[in-house]
Amino acid sequence: MVRAGYELRAILPVLKRFVLGLGNPLLSDDEGAFEVGASRFQREMSNDSTEKVSYLSLSANEIRPIEKPVVRETAWTIYVNGQELVTILCTPNKMSFLVLGFLASEGIIQSLDDVGVLRVCEDAGNVVDVRLRDESLSLPGKRVLLSGCGGGVTFEDLKASHARLTSSLAVTPTQISKLMRDLQRSAEAYRTAGGVHASALSDGERLLAVAEDVGRHNTLDKIRGECLYHHIPTKDRIILTTGRISSEMVNKAVGMETPILISRTSPTDLAVRLADSWGITLVGYARGKRMNVYTHPERITPKEKP
Repeated sequence: MVRAGYELRAILPVLKRFVLGLGNPLLSDDEGAFEVGASRFQREMSNDSTEKVSYLSLSANEIRPIEKPVVRETAWTIYVNGQELVTILCTPNKMSFLVLGFLASEGIIQSLDDVGVLRVCEDAGNVVDVRLRDESLSLPGKRVLLSGCGGGVTFEDLKASHARLTSSLAVTPTQISKLMRDLQRSAEAYRTAGGVHASALSDGERLLAVAEDVGRHNTLDKIRGECLYHHIPTKDRIILTTGRISSEMVNKAVGMETPILISRTSPTDLAVRLADSWGITLVGYARGKRMNVYTHPERITPKEKP
């Protein structure tokens, strides 16, 4: 289990030297003020999604030393109002968006206005410090989120957690094929190193936000956070992803009110059942002109729109 080896109060002096944001500085917190300007989430750290490693390439006839990039995976601990909330294993890009999206997915925040300040502090030991405007908000207990998917709840538990989506959104197979090609072209870390998932939000014509991460569900949190920051509606949009569609992916999609979820690979059986129950059109194995529609096929129109 990953644990932070310090108390937040012990590193607050360090955190103040690594405030996230450009333009408008953090206001003095001498009197408990934790307000910053609108740029507080924009700046990302200097680290990239990949890092070069040295290894040996073996074949039948030779052994060659190679130095090439692999995708990064790091542990980040999120503190909310001074309380340790969760440790997330992720690819350390778009960290501010990841945290915003995660907090929204967990129901801790509803909008950007709920956040007073967000600080991403790599040099303080991979810590993200969030101060909510409502400092009395009760938080769930601390957990550790891996880059894969977890379980432990029943289908009925999950089914009851969301209302059924209703939407008139529809797309054609040609649109889906084009959008999946656009996603592949936008997946820079995958082209560089492989071993990473990519997801995107689309309005049916273009990609509105793209994210890459070692964790499938992290990509959706990054997208939700980016949309929250830039005031991009996620309702009645399309989610595209390169990874397997798990129950967690469907859960995050319904939380974003996106009625169409498309992947180039397979859904799980629980994902199919949840998508059917929540009114989500689930498309898998979307490769070229072929795809499988598992639930609510009424949103996939065979003919092109006039």
